[in-house]
Parts: sequence; structure tokens; C-alpha cells
Amino acid sequence: MITSKDHKGIKMRINAFVNLFSSWQPQDFPFYVTLASICPSKDSNFFNLRFQFLLSSFLLLASSCHQKADIEKQEGSVAVIQVDLSQSRTGKLSEFFEPEINYIWLEDELEEAQLNSNLQQIVFHGDKIYALDNNGCKCISMFNKSGKYLGRIGAYGEGPGEYHDLGSLIVVNEELVLLEGFSGDIMWFSLEGEFLRESNLKGFSGIGVFSEFDERFYFYNIARNSGEFFVQSLNMKLQDTINYMSYHPERLESGMTGRNYFQKSKHHLYFGMTFLDTIYQFQNQQLVPKYVFEYGNYGQDLERLNGMEIMERITYMNTQGKFYFRGRYQVSEKQLYTILSYEGDFYNLFYAQESSKSNLIESVIINDIDGGFNVPMLPNGFAPGKLGFTMPGKAFYQALMTKKKQMGQVEYESWVKGVGANLAKTAFAGKVSENPVLIVYTLK
Repeated sequence: MITSKDHKGIKMRINAFVNLFSSWQPQDFPFYVTLASICPSKDSNFFNLRFQFLLSSFLLLASSCHQKADIEKQEGSVAVIQVDLSQSRTGKLSEFFEPEINYIWLEDELEEAQLNSNLQQIVFHGDKIYALDNNGCKCISMFNKSGKYLGRIGAYGEGPGEYHDLGSLIVVNEELVLLEGFSGDIMWFSLEGEFLRESNLKGFSGIGVFSEFDERFYFYNIARNSGEFFVQSLNMKLQDTINYMSYHPERLESGMTGRNYFQKSKHHLYFGMTFLDTIYQFQNQQLVPKYVFEYGNYGQDLERLNGMEIMERITYMNTQGKFYFRGRYQVSEKQLYTILSYEGDFYNLFYAQESSKSNLIESVIINDIDGGFNVPMLPNGFAPGKLGFTMPGKAFYQALMTKKKQMGQVEYESWVKGVGANLAKTAFAGKVSENPVLIVYTLK
């Protein structure tokens, strides 16, 4: 059972939400005491219905704490995730991931296949991998699922059918859709990279996603002024704008690009923004709270933070700040994974959907699956339920050689012939390459 002390932060949100319901002024409330700004701009009758739905959900949560586990299993319910530093522990990969790690070196045997090691985005779709390289080749490179180079979309330029900047790459109805950075250009390509058509949409940042669940585009923008919104949605015809998450001057915000803020599971689209304590789910063209982090005594002093300038605030959060959400996460049907920060350190958080249990993992996650490298954190999302990190081929090989010294020759030889075979094979294949090795884990 959740105690009244545990619910102090939640009670603040609920009280503010009740006040909001009676006053109908969502723009007047800070984010950390209200969830009003999640409601999209629509006509007033529709707006009222959404507020009634959300208010009912929150009042149910407040009055029925002892039924928390049952409530969280219902569609659209709010899961309150307790984050307690005193309960942090070491963890093993097998607790949270399927018993197979996939190592994929994006090969560079051809000169045109060479990539910058710091890629903007990596997309898994079908039997292909697409890599966005905005710093090196300024292109979209295509590989098969084993890492063999297939070609590139290298239409860099300012003319028709050319892009000047790489924002996001998304897949819509078996076509590639490229959102440019800040120009508003949207370009369609075949899955093989053939240019099809283009359009222009002014006023978006180029960070977006397509939801096949409701056949709508969702775009993230950095809102800085009253009347602006962080999320906008358009239909397939790039019409019928719906706005979400209005700007509020007292809300704690990061001003970051938002590249990882949208995530999909197999059945839902989610939105989570750095520093905020809530991950939302899109339901019936509404943005509703799905996961709320409750930090208790380990949370921020919001009054102090709101008195800081933006750069001072970011520096403080990166060095001395208490627990906060970093905007990187993945959701499977059984688990939520995210990265939290506390006083400059990182923690991996795994939340089990069915048991409502959270596991706060400190330091590294022990690799007990194939005995390979331990995992500090998992910042890259490759596809729904698949996440991991990347490492240049050279660095991956050197890490293997370091492990060899630690193990000793006899143990090492036995390991590379057994469970370590795939890791070692990949390391030797890319040992002189700057192209990345993708280390991919699948959430249970």
C-alpha cells in the first residue's frame, strides 16, 4: 500500500487539477502541480469531456491507493513509479532482457560506406537498417540486418529532391519519410532510397514520428513563448492540427532537441520530456499521463531551480541535481526502461508492468547472458522493445582485448568458442573500423 507520505507529490497534482477543472485556465498552472497542458486544442465541448475523463482517473487514484496494482493494469490508468535511492542495487541483464544479445557491425568495406561514429538516428525496419549521419557523409546509409552495406540516400543539397539537413527518418506505409532539420521540408523515398515526392511544412523542428495507431504525424518543437506548444499533430494530409503540451514559464524544461522524446511500443505511442516527471501516452488523440515518477525525499527543490537562469539550471542539474528523467526510455508490453540522473550519476530504472515493481540499478548492469561487456546504460532505441548502445569498431575490438587480458588465455579461448563467439566474431570483423557496432538487447 502507498502511504500518505508517498502521495504528497501526487496529492499536489490532484488538488491543482481539481482547481483547474473549476477555473478552466490550464495555461495558469505550472507543470509540476498540474497536468492540464496535456490536453490538445479542440472545441470546448470536446475539451470539457477530456478534462472530465482525466479528473475521474486522478480522483480514482487518490481515493483507491490500496487498489493501485489493479488500477495500473487497466487501459489508460496511471502507474506511479516509486524511485527510492536507498533501494538501488546491482542488476543482471537476464532479469530484464531476452537471453540473446545481437552484435551488428555496420561494415565499411567500401569507402562510401564509412560513417561518422556519432550517428543521429538508427532505424530498424524489416530486413534493413537505416543510419542517419549528419556530421560525416550527410547521408542516410542503408544496411541489411546483418550489417552489410546496401547503398545510401545521398541527395544532399538545396534543389528539388535534395535535403540540407537530417532531422528524423520515419517509416510510413512502407515508405521512408525524411523530416529536415529546420527548413520544414518533408521528403518521401522508397525503402530502397528512390526519391518519390516532397512537401513543405513551416514551423517545425524536424523531430517527429508517425503513429500507425491513429495514422497521424507527431512533431516536437521547442516552445519558448506563451501560446506555443511542444507537440503538434497532423493527419496523413498534413492537415487538422492538434496541439499538446503548452508552454508555461514556470515549468522546468531543458530546451533539448527532443530526438528521443517519442517512443513506440507495439501498440502505443508515448511522449516523455527531459526533467518532467511524467511519461504520457497518446490515446484517442489525447495526451494522457501513463507513468509518473515519485521521487519522495530524493526529488528536486523546484523553487530553487525556478530561480535559476537556463544555463545555470542545466549545469546544476548535471552535477548536483536530484533525481530527474533524462528523456531516454523504451516501453515494451511488460516493462518500462528509462535512465535517471542523480547528482551527476546515472541509474537504470526498470519498471515491471504486471507486478508494479520498480528496480533501480546502480553502476553497471552485469552481463550474465553471454559473459561479454557489462552495460552502463542503454541510450539508443532501435525499434519497439529493442535498445542498446553503439561503439566504434576499433573501440569494440580494444574492449575485447582488454577482456582477454583479464580472463587469461585459457579462459578466453574457451569463452570465444562458446557463448562469446558472436561478440568476438564481430569485434574482429570491425577491428580497424570507425563504423559503429550496434549492441542490441530485447526487453522481456
